[in-house]
Amino acid sequence: MSKSTLLRAASLFLGILLCLGSVPAAFAQTGDVGESVAEPAYTSVSNKTIIHDINPSYYDLYLQQGESSSFDVSFRNNGKKALYVEPKLVAVPESYYNFDESWITISPANVTVDSGAEQEFTIEVSIPEDADEENYQTYIAFADDIILDPEEYYPQYVNVMYLSVMVPIYQKIELQTYYIYDTVEAGKEYEYTTKIKNVAARNITIDPEVNGYDYSFGESGIDDDAIEISAPSVLAPGEIADMVIRVSVPESAAGSYNGYIKMNVDGKENYGYDPQIDLNFIIRQQPSVPYAKTFKTRTADPITIEISTYAYGSDSWLRYPPKNEDPSFELNLKYDSSPVDMSLVKITQRGSVNVGWSNFPVWSNNDAIYQDNDRYYTESYTIPGAIGDWELTILPKNTENFEYSITVGDSE
Repeated sequence: MSKSTLLRAASLFLGILLCLGSVPAAFAQTGDVGESVAEPAYTSVSNKTIIHDINPSYYDLYLQQGESSSFDVSFRNNGKKALYVEPKLVAVPESYYNFDESWITISPANVTVDSGAEQEFTIEVSIPEDADEENYQTYIAFADDIILDPEEYYPQYVNVMYLSVMVPIYQKIELQTYYIYDTVEAGKEYEYTTKIKNVAARNITIDPEVNGYDYSFGESGIDDDAIEISAPSVLAPGEIADMVIRVSVPESAAGSYNGYIKMNVDGKENYGYDPQIDLNFIIRQQPSVPYAKTFKTRTADPITIEISTYAYGSDSWLRYPPKNEDPSFELNLKYDSSPVDMSLVKITQRGSVNVGWSNFPVWSNNDAIYQDNDRYYTESYTIPGAIGDWELTILPKNTENFEYSITVGDSE
């Protein structure tokens, strides 16, 4: 077995003893843990080292930034002589998040404890407003007694208690929406406005940043730098502010754009606790060449032609400008290569609407209470029938899809 394996096994064994209430152990940190953590003068002790009673031997706290709490620890001198006790922090080995001494106040700071006497200490923990969200650990040593084994990597403190403080990760901002999905047209500029709220108990900073996904469904015609964001850099507790997203679509753009806006709250990486806004833009190029459909008729019954289009869940309520333009179609029909007049007999528009904004925070205070979801548009034409060959051409405008139907005879 290697020396490093033996060392890790020894450290694990000492931890088990600590949890069982046997010989408590602490170690001196050899890494960079900050100037405030005790750097002891290591001194070997004999096997007759006195183990004093420390109760509790470990303590856990759960505090947010800016919060504080206190608890009591009793120390009983099991020696035959009076003992000068000056509690201090000792770093936990291999821990990346050790306490700064300024976070903890121990009262009394020092005292002489007579043989067989018990002394109570009050430990007050105060977490700074700018502390990182982590699980902080430390040992509090009540005496300088250590066991120093040349074979051990870390010296072992004997008369200590273990303290753990969890500073949880809380969401600091809420967003009015977590996605923007829209169809945009090449050569135009679009502007979207959404609201942000600071739900933390202190000032926060944000620095919104656009990031395109590495994958792309088809051609990506918009670069990240074509999307600009305007938002305040500092939000006070409870403050609600607007964030404006401007998208400039190049004339030659095609395909789609998929990405997101990360908020960079307090300049830190988002580990899933702060929301982001997903972006999905489908880029529409107005076609110049019509779609062509040929068909044959075997009777002289009247012909009914219907052209329809639909749009699902557009987020145009966030957009200003431009407004959505109504879809339309340019139709031409030929019979045996000769143009035929078409009579527009009906236009139908229908859609689905949500009443209220149940999907959005109450604080967003939207002026409108209606949200369009699915929208449909249909044009119906009738033509006198004849037996022979036909060609129908369709040039769509302001839509990325359409359906057609050709009915010969009674359309009902």
